[in-house]
Amino acid sequence: MFLSRSSLIKTVLIASLLLLIGIALFVVAYYISKGDINPAPSITAGVIMTCLSGVAVFIGIYADGVSKPFAEGTRLVKKDLQPKKYIEMYKEKSGGEGYVIARPRFDMLELLYTAYDLTDDRVGRAFAIEEMKAKMKPKYKGKIAVYAADEQYRQGNIEEGDRLLAYAEKHDTSSTVYAMADAVRKTSKAAAEGDAETEESYYNGLLSAAGIFKADNDAILTAHYRLYHICKNSGRDKEAKEHLTYCAEHGGSTAIRKAAKALL
Repeated sequence: MFLSRSSLIKTVLIASLLLLIGIALFVVAYYISKGDINPAPSITAGVIMTCLSGVAVFIGIYADGVSKPFAEGTRLVKKDLQPKKYIEMYKEKSGGEGYVIARPRFDMLELLYTAYDLTDDRVGRAFAIEEMKAKMKPKYKGKIAVYAADEQYRQGNIEEGDRLLAYAEKHDTSSTVYAMADAVRKTSKAAAEGDAETEESYYNGLLSAAGIFKADNDAILTAHYRLYHICKNSGRDKEAKEHLTYCAEHGGSTAIRKAAKALL
């Protein structure tokens, strides 16, 4: 999580205020118990406030250290297509002196990988994978292996990519890793093997998904750009131009948009 000193101070202050209110209610209950007034309501309220003071610490830390930066990162990368802004945010938070905790969660590093991908930065993607290896617990090694396999397929190293996917599925049998590996096989591996039919089918399916299955803007943009290349290579120039036009008009601040505008 990315927890700043100011966020921690704010959380502690709120928790302390609730605790003081709880203590005050206990004091009130003590004095009114000496008379004819029932102290039970004050005691109950005091217990509630005291419990809330403890809960407030965890809620505050989660909200400011986990939920807020992830929500902001998701918006920048997957919705607004502003990958460079997220990369800057990540570097500021992970290296900032004003943070008492600057250890990212895995989902933040996944966003970092995607952000570098959207800027067409191969070195950056490699850096994101190394960050995963260095900062994540062993339970994430399956997911990390999938990202590493994807990189190998992109470089044309099919055998190494296959080895890494096999490793991922052996060490993590979760449905998440299975879905990630399946997507890599149908995209990067298919592209490396020249299997355009499988790749095209996958991306068309992604674009046609609706409701809760609808892809985020970053995945949609990537799908259109890959379909542009597939259609172009198969002589379907009209379809290719439609996909390229989408990239140019809806590409945000990505390398895909820049390349699409240059190609139109």
